Amino acid sequence: MPVRSSDEISTISFSLEQIESVRDKNTDCLTEDLIEILENELEHYRILVKMLISQRKCFADGNIVFFENNNKQQGTMVLKIKTLEEARKSAIFQLSQWLGFPQEGLTLSKLVDLVDDPYKIRLASLRDDIQSTIKNLENIRESNAYLVQHALHYVSEVLRMFSSSHTSNIKYSNNGQLEYDQKTGKIISGWG
Repeated sequence: MPVRSSDEISTISFSLEQIESVRDKNTDCLTEDLIEILENELEHYRILVKMLISQRKCFADGNIVFFENNNKQQGTMVLKIKTLEEARKSAIFQLSQWLGFPQEGLTLSKLVDLVDDPYKIRLASLRDDIQSTIKNLENIRESNAYLVQHALHYVSEVLRMFSSSHTSNIKYSNNGQLEYDQKTGKIISGWG
């Protein structure tokens, strides 16, 4: 085995320092990219929350056209969020490679533990904001689903009433009053 000179040894240790410096720079760049992606994702989630609140109002007001347009915009927003999620997954994968940590276990909370300031503080703040916003989003979505479900139940009951009145030969005039039924000879009135 050849013996290395002290110059060769110092060159090798310098090269290891360079490699570590490059690793740190890449980790910093990837962390910055991830933070940017998370900030965009959070902003899109906040816009989606506003859309759901707006959806509730237009649903309550019976503004079907705005309701439909809002649904289309929500679909577009969800697609944008999915694109950001893919970018986030890619950044997490690259970070896991540079940090030597398995991708499956590299959650935002774990990443907060692995990185140094100022990234630690920014990531922790983003994690809390995202968790809070998603919880708010889920609550509004569940509330809207409840409203829609009960409105559909109401409409279903009204249609069932009209359907049963049709089979009983009950007729209504244009102003909503019961009419004389020509087929049976009965007079149907509001007095029973």
